[in-house]
Formats: sequence, C-alpha cells, structure tokens
Amino acid sequence: MSRPRPAITRRRALLGGAALVTYLSLGEGVAKAAGLTITAELERARVSVGEGVRFAIEIVQEGSGGNLPAPKIPDFTAMGMTVQGPGVNQGSSTMWVNGQVTRRTTVQYSYLLIPGKPGTYKLPVAVGNAKAPRVPVLEVVGAEVTDEPVDARDMSKPTDASSDLFLWLRVDNPRPYVGEQITYAIELYEALGRRVEISLSEMPGFQNFWVEELPGEALRVEEVAGRPYRVHSIFRRALFPQKAGALTIGRPQVDVGVVAGLIPTVQRLRRVAGKPLKIEVRPLPAEGQPVGFSPNNVGVFEIKAEVDRRKVKQGEPFTLTVDVSGTGNVAAIDPGAWPELPGMRRYDPKVETTAFSGAAVGGARRYEFLVIPERGGALEIPAHPFSFFDPKTERYQTVKTAPIAIEVEADPNAPAPAPEAKASSDEGAQGDEAGLFAPIMSPDALPRVDAADEDWWSTWLWGMVGVPAVASAAAVAAALWRRFGPDERARARAAREAQRRELLARAEQGVETGDGFYSALGQLLQGAAVDRVGPEGYGLPRRELLALLRRRGLAAEEVDRFGALLDRCDAARFGAAGRESPAARRELLEQALTLVKPGPGARRKESSRGA
Repeated sequence: MSRPRPAITRRRALLGGAALVTYLSLGEGVAKAAGLTITAELERARVSVGEGVRFAIEIVQEGSGGNLPAPKIPDFTAMGMTVQGPGVNQGSSTMWVNGQVTRRTTVQYSYLLIPGKPGTYKLPVAVGNAKAPRVPVLEVVGAEVTDEPVDARDMSKPTDASSDLFLWLRVDNPRPYVGEQITYAIELYEALGRRVEISLSEMPGFQNFWVEELPGEALRVEEVAGRPYRVHSIFRRALFPQKAGALTIGRPQVDVGVVAGLIPTVQRLRRVAGKPLKIEVRPLPAEGQPVGFSPNNVGVFEIKAEVDRRKVKQGEPFTLTVDVSGTGNVAAIDPGAWPELPGMRRYDPKVETTAFSGAAVGGARRYEFLVIPERGGALEIPAHPFSFFDPKTERYQTVKTAPIAIEVEADPNAPAPAPEAKASSDEGAQGDEAGLFAPIMSPDALPRVDAADEDWWSTWLWGMVGVPAVASAAAVAAALWRRFGPDERARARAAREAQRRELLARAEQGVETGDGFYSALGQLLQGAAVDRVGPEGYGLPRRELLALLRRRGLAAEEVDRFGALLDRCDAARFGAAGRESPAARRELLEQALTLVKPGPGARRKESSRGA
C-alpha cells in the first residue's frame, strides 16, 4: 500500500511588503535531516519568457536547534533570470507531546523569478548539508529578449494579435534631420480583461539625443487583426538627434501586474520587453547653410528685441531684451555672436526659457541684457540676425531684430577734456607721479632747466646781474601766485584732485553699509585710468580706454585688473552683487587702491595727519 500524499497546504509568502498566496504540494519535495524539513516548490512549472513565477522555500526545524541558516539557492542570473526578493516570513510554536515540550520553528522564503530566455532549468535547494529530495524544474517557452535593433520605419502599426500582452514603440518621424524633433512613445497593448498595474522597469537609452518630456495620452481601445486591445500610453518623449547617421534607442521593459482578490493584490506579474529602435538621421543640407550655423537651430522661429526705455542718461543702465520663439528645441538654440554696441557697455545676459509641448515642442528663449551708455548723443542698438533650418521646407531662413535708437543725455559731471589741445611729452611721462593724489602744484615744484656752459665772463656777469634779477623775479612770481592764484592748468588739476579725494572719502564711508560705495569707487577707478593715458582718455568708452592703456604700455595684468574692478562696481550697482558683505567691500577697496597710487605729497600729508 502506497503512502498517502500529504494534503495541499496553503502558505503565505511575503515579497516587497505584499502578502502573496502560494499553494505548495509537499509531496516528494520534503527532506528530513536531524529534525529539519525542507520544502521547495514552483508556482507553475511552465511559463513564457518575461512571465513572472513564484519560487517558494519552507524550512521547518523541530526542537531547539537555534537559528536556521538561509537556504542555498541556484544562480538565477546565470540562467538569464531576474530575481526579486526574497520575502521572508518566520514563526514558531510550542507543543506538549508525550509529556515533553516540543518547539517548532518555521521560515518561509518567497522569490519572484522573471526568465529572460527559453530553456529548461533545474532549481536545487539546500540548507547546510541537507538537500530537498525533489528538485523543481522550470520550463520557459517563447523567444529570447535580444538587443538586435529593428528599423523604426517597420513600427508603423501592430498586426500580430497572437499575444494578449505586448509592447509597441511608436516614432512619428523615422528619418529626421539633425536637430529635428521626433516623438517616441511606449504603448502597452493588453487583452487580459483584468485590472492591471503598469510600471516602467527599464528605461530606454537615448544616447546622442536631446530629450524633452511629453505628457502621456488617454487610454484607448484599438483593434489588432480583429481583436480588441486596451492601449495604455506609458511613456512619451520628444527627441532631438544631435548627430547624423544610424542612431539607436535602447529597448525598454515594462512590468505588468494582474490585480485580483477581495483585497486587491498583484497575483501575477509579467515583464514585457520592447526592442531597440534604429533611427536614420539625415545631415543638414550644405547648400545655403550660413557660416557657423548651429544644428540646434532647427524648426521655425522668430526674433524680436526691445528696451525698457529709449531715453536715458549717460551712465544710467537700461534693459535690452531679445526673444527667440517658435517650434523646435528652444532650450538649446544658439543665437550667434551678439553685435557690438558702439558707445555702450553690455553685460552677460540673464537667460530664461519658457517651453510648451503639443504636437510639436516649442516655446521662447529670452536674453535680458544690462546696458550702460558711456557717452551722450544718438546711439543705436544694431539689428541681430538669427538663422534656422525649416525641416518642412528643407530650407535655411534668417530673421532679424529691428534696430533700436537710443537717445542719451550727456552727463555734465563726466570728466571733461583738458584745456590743452595736446599733452606734452613730459606730462605723459610723469605717470604715477602725477597720479590721483598728487598735491596742488607750487613754484617749488616747477621743473628746473640747467644753463648752458658759458665763459667765465658770462658766468661772472650772470652772477653779478642775473642772480639778483632772478631773485627779484622769483619774489614777484611768488607775490603774483599769492595774489592771483594758480593758472588754469593747475586749477583744473587741483579741482580733479579735490574731487577724487572726495570720492575716496565717500568710498571709505560706504564700506560698512554699501551706500554710495560702488558708485564712488567706480568713478575713482575710471579717473585713475584716464590719468594714466592723459587727455586722450577723456570721454572714451571703457573698452577703448582699456585698449588705450595697453597701447600706452601698461602691463596687461594691470589693465585686466582695471577692467575687472570696474565691471564689479557696475555689477554691484545694478545687480545682485550689491548685497556683498562689508568685508568683501573692504577687500575690493584695498584692491582698487593698489591701482590708485597716491603721490609723494599725498603720502607726506597722510603721514603728518597720522602723527
């Protein structure tokens, strides 16, 4: 008489926090060794590629055997399977048998296996030296998932209705130009008639594509070979190829769980893989292509420019805004080199992108410039061209902004040209000695001229007659100086020095609060730069002034420091840098003073003031 088979027991397995009901037949799959019982079973013995199957192991220890070791399981990865888990459930019980207390410990392990290729696989299990007497065998049928790409032109519409669940990858433009948008979509066709949960378990690869997210589409019903399917829109992206040639979009994978039960839970899981897609990208035509054309400027665009006001004062900033809008990859467009603004200084723009997505991706890219006029009069912001390639017409086009006239009121406080039409070579050679803080000129500071060699008679005669005459003339000159004051040249220099000392004092006072600090320091540096080059530097815009400093032999490093410090002062006056700390302002002032070198007279004055 054969031994009856044990009744089918119901065990609950945990995986990822969700309770999964599995029915296991103990049968010959039970091994007993030293009070140890091992059970290993598959939920189903035959599945398709990508179809999840649960593999459960139960270990029962009779008596006080201590902690149970984890089971030794097969190398599922080598079998081409993806494994989720294990979920572990452990319990114990105590029984009174024949006057003795017996303890039983039970541990259950639950794995979800997702096979990736067909075949027949044995799944042996062991705990220590004990093995399950029966080895479960899993048969996997279907086609192996491969990375062999398919041509996107062959993915227009599905025609095979043999499966109740499959992925379909859509591309609306299988032969785009470089930079032209294509729309890529992942759709799940299912005819299960059950509620499903869908998740994208493996993202497709988009190497050599610029990617923009698109919203999904609503659930729809579609017939394939006369069989109705529910079509789920899982994933949509706008792709912009960045180079020509054969490009590949990597394959995606989607997990589909069938939901059932009074308490809805995922009873079965299936992994569905798509195929890589091959896209043939065409290069942009060479005929008619503008010089330096960017392949990101593909689409249809327009450009416009405007200013916040057309009448400004010299040195007063205004805002120039340039907008490029249309359909295409607006986040990556290249506006080209911005034109020079004669008589104006322009800072790097603040850039903002506003995008929209519909049938085609598009939007606007805004460039906001801070511009400072450096001279009075009628100035103009020239037109700026923008070139793009229209893939519909397959032609290049160029659009332009309109020129903008700016009326600048001259600043009466700006440095005026020196009274002399031409500076002497001696004055230009004085350099730093005629610097920012040189004292007011006095007769003692006038240059001397040595007399030419003469004979003894001329020397004696000069001593007898000339010396008293010179002394008398000096006395008269001193009296005239005291009576009428300095000449126009010295008067202008004294006025400049007084103004610059006042600027330095204002900068010192503004270090702690920042009030007036950057304005005063900027004017101080500008005046010092003008002093380095002489009257020719008056009224020059900053770029021309710095170029003149270089031509006059000032070291390139020092010229760069002048430019950097002046730009920092402007940025702080008109931008966020004005929120610098007092320590940062003090450091900026010290850096500026290394360029604004006081003359000996000023140093003597400061020393005496300190004493």
